[in-house]
Amino acid sequence: MNFTNVTSQWQGGGFSLESLTKFMEHKVDPYTASGEMKLIATSLCFILVAMLSLAFSDRSKCLLVLCISAAPLVHDLFHSYMLTFMIPSGIFSSLYFALRVDVKKNRAAKVDSKEGKKTTMRKQNRKHARGSFLLHTDPKELSKTIKSARMSMKQIETDTKLIELGRELISKRSKSLGPNVSCFYADEGGLVITKGEGSYLIDPAGNRYLDCCNNVAAVGHSHPKVVKAGINALSEIQTNSRFLHPSHQRYIDKLLNTFPAELDTVYLVNSGSEANDLALRIARAHADVQGIATKPNDVICLDSAYHGHTQSLVEISPYKWYQNIDGKDYKGPHTHVVSLPDTFRGKHRGWNKETGLAYSNEVKDIVEETNGVGVFIAESVVGCGGQVCLPPGYLAECYDVVRGNGGVVIADEIQTGFARSGEHFWHFQTYGVVPDIVSFGKPCGNGYPIAGVVCKREVAESFAKSGIEYFNTYGGNSVACSIAESVLDVIEEENLLKNANDIGKYIVDGLLRLQNDYDCIGDVRGQGLFLGIEFVVSRQHDLRPDAEVCKFVVDFLRYQRIIVSRDGPDHNVIKIKPPLVWQKTEADTLLALLFRL
Repeated sequence: MNFTNVTSQWQGGGFSLESLTKFMEHKVDPYTASGEMKLIATSLCFILVAMLSLAFSDRSKCLLVLCISAAPLVHDLFHSYMLTFMIPSGIFSSLYFALRVDVKKNRAAKVDSKEGKKTTMRKQNRKHARGSFLLHTDPKELSKTIKSARMSMKQIETDTKLIELGRELISKRSKSLGPNVSCFYADEGGLVITKGEGSYLIDPAGNRYLDCCNNVAAVGHSHPKVVKAGINALSEIQTNSRFLHPSHQRYIDKLLNTFPAELDTVYLVNSGSEANDLALRIARAHADVQGIATKPNDVICLDSAYHGHTQSLVEISPYKWYQNIDGKDYKGPHTHVVSLPDTFRGKHRGWNKETGLAYSNEVKDIVEETNGVGVFIAESVVGCGGQVCLPPGYLAECYDVVRGNGGVVIADEIQTGFARSGEHFWHFQTYGVVPDIVSFGKPCGNGYPIAGVVCKREVAESFAKSGIEYFNTYGGNSVACSIAESVLDVIEEENLLKNANDIGKYIVDGLLRLQNDYDCIGDVRGQGLFLGIEFVVSRQHDLRPDAEVCKFVVDFLRYQRIIVSRDGPDHNVIKIKPPLVWQKTEADTLLALLFRL
């Protein structure tokens, strides 16, 4: 039926409730019906089409079609051409302007949403300028990220008693510990962990959490050989380390076998901070004895670096300075800071020697300005800076220019040492350099307190020239050495160096596939089992950091009982640094959940 026929028949037709009822009950065939029934059928079809179009297409046009299609019904009701024109026009005008107001409100809401997001980002950036708090949930973020995570998955229920226990412990901690002592997931009642096994943390109810961030338990939690070594040693003696014990020398001999031959002298201490503090003392002493550097006490460090919590180390740890809220400057008077050599979002980009040289020129400039500094210190991978790997040639250039002007170079291996790189036992070896001093800690005793410094003999001799005795009551005690020796044995016996390399590559391959699906994954980086995932607004178009997405992923995984951490200057990098005993099963568990996002 064409529209001309419909119009002519509509002018002569009449409307009645009875005829419409018959049509709706299918008592009249619309193809053989009278003119009025054809008009009604056509009008209803127009209305139906317009309503469907309204749901899926341009709304203003569809409203016009809807009102026009209602005209036959209006005419049949009132038998007036004037009303036939006026009523649909009035309805259209009212709906159109109402729709316009609604559209404007929606657009305004979207603009407000975007502005709100920008404001949130600015607030986050101000927060990050003060520092990044590992796995800490800001109360304002809680409603957005945690709630979103809970809504986007079937949350694994947590025992109410465990939540109550966590809150009780947090309450007691807050009263008895220092107010700036942090706790993982504090805003959610914490995470009570009472046992560990291999790659898993276990709560009092027996729930197992996959550990993706504990580079302390290098050979896995509660490794039987390590536990046995500790029990046997404790059952014999634990005393001052200035008494002789065979375990002490056994451990030192095995430890030195993992280093280049030039690094042949050991000092054992109890923690990473203690190790770096001692390394700094030794380096300054050697620079002073050499008498070449005019600033033997001056130190060059990297931006966003963290080397420990003693006063001397906070002064060379920019990561800590940015956490302050009291307005004080915690940078040491002898500290020089160079740019974090970030090849992805830094001032120089690209994984090549040119980038490494560009960053190392900052070190060269400081050395020339000061006529020689005493110390250059750098982590082999900048962990707190966001798992930033040093570009090709960077360390070699820095080492050469510092040493050439009477300085000493320190490699901080506290996080990256003990086979974690997958290729070499110590991560500095991947850059083809040999430092003057190496500090190590965290994984050394698989959680038992032991750390140390290894250096060249001539450096140690300079440290001894002052005549001041060095001793450490518990550093290198028999129990610590027995445990640390067992860690070295497990790494060798279970071939964990190769395992870190194989599983690390397997994880990276999976993360690169994930990156292809998500434009917000800006960079996947690292080596062995020391990896990072950096989140940005858009890898293709906007490299601004996206801390909110990163936080969401951390919370999503936490509710699936997978523990990861985030860090970096903008808190937008997820760190993956699990026990070295990870197998493909653990890697697949992590990757499968990431692909669910």
